[in-house]
Amino acid sequence: MRETRILTAAQMRWADQASARTGVSTAELMDRAGAAIAAAVIECMPDYGRIVIIAGPGNNGGDGFAAAYYLRERRLPVTVVSLMPLADLSDDIKTYADRASQAGAKIREACSESCLAELGRWLVRASMVVDCMFGTGLSRPLQGRMLDVADRINISDRVVLSVDIASGICADTGRVLGGAVQADFTLPIAATKWGHWLNEGRDYTGKLLIAADIGIADTTIQEAWTASCDPELDKNCFCVKSSSVVHDGFLKQAWPERSRLSHKGSYGHVWIFGGSTGFTGAPQLAGLGAYAAGAGLASIVCPDEVWAVIAAANLEVMVHPQSAADWHEADALVIGPGWGKSQQSLLSALLEAEQPMVIDADALNIVAASQTLQQKLAARTQITVITPHPGEAARLLDLTVEEVQCDRKKTIMALTTRYDCRVVLKGSETLIGTPDKDIYLNPFGSAQLAVAGSGDVLAGMIGAQLARTEMESVSLDVLISAAVALHGKAGDSSHWYLAGELAKKVAEMRQHIERDGKVC
Repeated sequence: MRETRILTAAQMRWADQASARTGVSTAELMDRAGAAIAAAVIECMPDYGRIVIIAGPGNNGGDGFAAAYYLRERRLPVTVVSLMPLADLSDDIKTYADRASQAGAKIREACSESCLAELGRWLVRASMVVDCMFGTGLSRPLQGRMLDVADRINISDRVVLSVDIASGICADTGRVLGGAVQADFTLPIAATKWGHWLNEGRDYTGKLLIAADIGIADTTIQEAWTASCDPELDKNCFCVKSSSVVHDGFLKQAWPERSRLSHKGSYGHVWIFGGSTGFTGAPQLAGLGAYAAGAGLASIVCPDEVWAVIAAANLEVMVHPQSAADWHEADALVIGPGWGKSQQSLLSALLEAEQPMVIDADALNIVAASQTLQQKLAARTQITVITPHPGEAARLLDLTVEEVQCDRKKTIMALTTRYDCRVVLKGSETLIGTPDKDIYLNPFGSAQLAVAGSGDVLAGMIGAQLARTEMESVSLDVLISAAVALHGKAGDSSHWYLAGELAKKVAEMRQHIERDGKVC
C-alpha cells in the first residue's frame, strides 16, 4: 500500500527546488499538475457544464491555467478568472494562459474590487469551481479583495475543488488565515500537507484525493523531511526523519492470523497500575482495552483501600492490592489510569523497571509536577510510551493548551525530544512520535471518542502491543500506531456510547482482522 507522505510548505518548496536541480523545470511541473487537476475535475464534477477556475498570482494559479488547457482538450467549457493582471504573470504562467486561450478557454480578469462582478457572473454559470488562488504559498491572512473572493466562492453553492490546499488554510497548522475556501474536494500536489489534517484544515478540505504525481521522486520527498532547513539558522524549521499517515496495512501487520498452537502466554501479560477512591473504573477499562487488543492476561495493581471494589467488579482482569502485588514478571506496564496524584514514590520506583511501559493520565500529571521525575523519565533506556491529551501535554511542556493545539506537530516533537520516548498525542488526528523523529498521523476516529474512559481503553491497548514478544518481526512503531488506528476505527463505528462498549468494538474488529485478514 502506497504511503501517504506529509510535508510542510518549506519541505514542499525544497522538493520543488531539488527537482529543478535534477533538470525538471517549473514549466514541466506545472504541466503535470495541470493534467492531474483536469483528471481530478473530470472525476469529481457533478455534471457536465462549465468549469470556472479561480487563478491566483503564484504557481498555484499557473497550475490552474495549465488545467484549463487540458480540460479544453477534453472539450469541456472552461473559464479562468485571473486575480492578477495577465500582463503581470510570469513567463511560465503566461505560456499556459496563452495555450489555454488558444484552446478555447475564456480568460477573464478580476483584479480589483470593481472587477469582482466579473467573478460573480461566472460563478453562477459554473457546474464546478476550481480554487487555484494560493495553495501552500499563503503566509498571511486573507483580507480585502482576496477574502471577498473566498466568501463569494463559498456562497456560490457550487462544488469546489481546491488545488493543493483550500485557499486561506495555513499549510503547516491547518488554521484559518482570516477566511478560507470551503472545499468539497482537495487535490494535494506531490504530497499531503499538515494543513489537510490539523485544526480547522480538515473541515475545509472536504474529501482529500490521492496526491497528484507530478514527477517529484519519492526519494526527494523523503529527503525534504531533513534537508529543507537548518535548525541552527531557522529555529522555526520542522525537520523530521519521516511523517506519514497510518493506513490499514498497519493493522494487518499488527494482527496476523493466530497460530493454532498459541495460548494465553503467547500474547503477553499486561500489568496496570491505577485506581483510587472515586476512580475505580479507569484501570478496569484499561484492562478491557488490553484484552480487546489481544493480550493473553491482564492484571490491575491498585491501592489497598479500593482493592475490594475493583476486585469485585472484575471477572477477567486479575486484581492485586498494592501492598502485596508481585508484578516483576510482567511483560508490559500501564501506569496511571485513575491513579490520583499521591503515587510519586511508587511511580519513581516503576520508572526504574526493566519492562516496557505506558505512562498515562494521572501518572503524567505527577511527572509534570516533578523535575526529578521528568529527568528520571527522560533517562529511561527501556521502551516507554507516554499518552497525553492536550491538557497533559501542556503541563508536561509548561505551555497553554492553546499553544499545544496551535501546532500539534511541533508539540509532539517537543515531547519526544524532552522526554526521549515515544509519544501518543491524543485528540482529533492523534499523532504518534518517536525519539528518532518519525511522526505518524492517525486519520481515524470521531467525536464519539470524547467520552470518559476512552483514553483508558487506548492505554490498555498500547500496553498489549508492548507485551507482544512474539511480534518481534513487526516494527514497534507500527504496533503502537495500529493500536491508535484500531481504537479510532472502533470509536467511529455505531452502536456504542460507553467506554466499556468501545472495548468490545475493538475486540470484534481485531478478531475480524486476525481471522479474515480484512480491516473493517
